[in-house]
Amino acid sequence: MALVEIKDLTFYYPETRIPALHGIDLSVGEGEFVLICGPSGCGKSTLLRRLKPVLAPYGTANGSVLFAGEPIEGLSHRRQTAEIGFVMQDPEMQIATDKVYHELAFGLESLGVDQASMRIRTCEMANFFGIQNWFNMQTASLSGGQKQLLCLASVMVMQPRLLLLDEPTSQLDPIAAGEFFDTLKRINRELGTTIIITEHRTENLFPIVDRVVMMREGGVFYNGEPRGCAKIAENEPAFAAALPTAMSVYARTCLGDDAPAPLTVREGMLYLKGRLSGAPATGGKLPTGKKAAERRAKPVVSMRGAWYRYERNSPDILRGASLDVYPGELYCLIGG
Repeated sequence: MALVEIKDLTFYYPETRIPALHGIDLSVGEGEFVLICGPSGCGKSTLLRRLKPVLAPYGTANGSVLFAGEPIEGLSHRRQTAEIGFVMQDPEMQIATDKVYHELAFGLESLGVDQASMRIRTCEMANFFGIQNWFNMQTASLSGGQKQLLCLASVMVMQPRLLLLDEPTSQLDPIAAGEFFDTLKRINRELGTTIIITEHRTENLFPIVDRVVMMREGGVFYNGEPRGCAKIAENEPAFAAALPTAMSVYARTCLGDDAPAPLTVREGMLYLKGRLSGAPATGGKLPTGKKAAERRAKPVVSMRGAWYRYERNSPDILRGASLDVYPGELYCLIGG
């Protein structure tokens, strides 16, 4: 079942004849990472705020919005606070206390969480976001990037099912913005939180989101995978400028190519090298797994059925382990 379902949503601000949103149909599944983008004034923020009733703009709405199968307007304030997190553009508008640890605990205090659980959850979030070193600092002394990260952490400490972000990097420099997007990727992948974000900076987001929703004049004109956005530029030339660099170059010069559009600079470089050399285009994807292994002569390291223990009576650490390592590949061994 979808976590969020929007059905034929139309919204008018007071005393206006042109709808801010019209005919919006959108479904977001549990655990999805969705980017909503488009020109300023297209209705992105209005749509996002309709998903958090306490922040929804005043006006006339038709259609329906469901959260976990229930009408979103019927959710209690407590459930909205606990299950739907919202991070705004300006962190100054969201920070409510004077100390970092007070800010982390503020939402939990409002929900009436017991002291023991509160301490555990604030410490877990501080370590997850890497803010333990400024845990006792004054919020007023933090940088813009630190404040925005604190706002995100203070929302995530309540363990929401849905995280909404309205252009959260609009006041951050490119480096801080990149680090912020990396954190969102971790939240989505490691915590399984459903994320919907509106952004103008798409360079870092296209490679990590599951789906892109493009809006124009209050309506949705594209809803699909990120790579599919390149094909829109064929009929929407002005749209190519809003795409990530590699995809923008592809959209302007390589339309009609059957290869998948590159999402990153690395993929774009590999695609262009293949195209210029006359080799079959790969869309910037490196060969991986069995196909890559078949193209190489011999592995540099080969292990078959390896067993190992540190002492005669200790448990086995390796149990029938097998592995082939081929030249030129990068391997990472992970585990507890």
